[in-house]
Amino acid sequence: MRRFMLPVSECEFMFNTIIDDLQIDPWTVPADERPLRATGSAAFVGMAMLESLISKGSRMLLFVGGAISAGPGQIVGEKRAETLRSHLDMIKGNPNTKYIAKATKFYETLTEKACTLNSVLDIFICSLDQVGLLEMKSMSSMSGGSVVMADSFKNAVFKKSFIKLFERDNAGQLKIGTSGTISILSSKGVKVCGVIGHCTSLKKKGPNVSDINIGVGGTSTWNLGGLDKDKTYAFYFEIANTTQLTTPMPLFFQFLTKYLHSSGHFRIRVTTVKKMMSLGDDLRDVARGFDQEAAAVLVARYAVYRTMTGEETIDVLRSLDRMLIKLVARFGEHRRDDPNTMKLQKEFQLYPQFMYHLRRSQYMQTFGESPDESCYYRDMLLKESTSNSLLMIQPALLQYTAEAPEAVPVLLEMTSLKSDVMLLFDTFFHVLIWHGERVAKWRDAKYHEKPEYQNIKTLLEAPIEDAGQIIGERFPVPKFIICDQGDETGQERLIKSRVVPANQSVSAGGADYINEDVTLTLFMNQLYRLALQSNTQNTFNQKHSLNTLSLIHI
Repeated sequence: MRRFMLPVSECEFMFNTIIDDLQIDPWTVPADERPLRATGSAAFVGMAMLESLISKGSRMLLFVGGAISAGPGQIVGEKRAETLRSHLDMIKGNPNTKYIAKATKFYETLTEKACTLNSVLDIFICSLDQVGLLEMKSMSSMSGGSVVMADSFKNAVFKKSFIKLFERDNAGQLKIGTSGTISILSSKGVKVCGVIGHCTSLKKKGPNVSDINIGVGGTSTWNLGGLDKDKTYAFYFEIANTTQLTTPMPLFFQFLTKYLHSSGHFRIRVTTVKKMMSLGDDLRDVARGFDQEAAAVLVARYAVYRTMTGEETIDVLRSLDRMLIKLVARFGEHRRDDPNTMKLQKEFQLYPQFMYHLRRSQYMQTFGESPDESCYYRDMLLKESTSNSLLMIQPALLQYTAEAPEAVPVLLEMTSLKSDVMLLFDTFFHVLIWHGERVAKWRDAKYHEKPEYQNIKTLLEAPIEDAGQIIGERFPVPKFIICDQGDETGQERLIKSRVVPANQSVSAGGADYINEDVTLTLFMNQLYRLALQSNTQNTFNQKHSLNTLSLIHI
């Protein structure tokens, strides 16, 4: 084995020498052809080496710089006249989608072998074009690996993310684990329907396994592969025999997580959770136990999982409508036949807002995005923590002013884009600092360099310091952008596309912004009206969902 693999301390010099001596391929590629990239073959060879040499947990890193145009896993032909598949091509079944099924099957077979070997597959994509993530997504999602997407290998997103993957703790150990598994035990009458996250089924049946499958179901034990501190898994349960319940009773869930620590030792963590099951007619008790942030992430994961497994997005949106209307109808308080008096308890007040932003996000809308981009964003939502997932659904917007340079959360609305403020906009994938028109003029006039304008200096520095802290703690490292109001470079479009229009046409900071999206206020009014209507009729008609759908898809 030492003929092929050595400790880094023994081969570092030679390895660096080989890397430094690498040269660009001298063979020119005709302008009407793509470079031949056999990435699938490279992955296959790498997996064969791991299979021959490694007996327990390992990681394989795949670096992709362009579309796979040759060999197994090919996604496009050699000629540039054949375009890469788009969402519209996939819907219409155009000829350039002929590679998808075969390539997907190849990578899934490769990943099954990796899971058997307890190997984790990480993918680093550095290309302005699509490379085939749609087809190879199983390599990371099934093995518990990571995906990093950047414009080039010289980009800071790639460099910092690559270094962060091998970050060590105070004891000098890597902060990542491998060979992870998780099992669940639950109270009698509680059955697990499945898990949505980066895992595969170990096909272990038991009395607590439901016949209903959500995500990866039909088992009580899953293979997790790679683990890190931010990775989470969404469990869905079925509660049986609720009609016979006369008093609230406790339910117990026990999660047994086992993984191989970077020190070479296996560790087991046992987490026991107790939850009280309330009577169905005690709405106050139900409300007290409702975590609207966790609920929003659970629903978002389920919705995204359905879109990734081939369900039509419009059908998923309709089900989100029905679920939201039912919740508001059941827990909303109002005067009879007056939707203007509808009020939600504090435990539910933010949930409709999360659903509004979810519908507008790239997870439900694919306009202007490639299949690889959609796959990347959706895959990240399926594995990140609750706080990070909420950032993806509803980005954070922080305001800084000369009078109060400390960060203050503000509404994600057009009206927050004022000329005398600075904003820090965090979408998880991007961290953007926005200068209002007046603040940009202060900066260009170098007011911050004058002692009498210390507050201006503090204003300009505060968001950069906060952004640096965010970037330093996150993996993958987000793209950092600085722009001004009315920026001609077009970077401002990122924040404009995500803020909520206060009206269909608004004026913010002296600039007029026209947005065709329905406002949050109009969305909530329609939601309350439909919830009241369903309460009045004591039924729920699918038409309600279609009304809401037509409302927010002008």
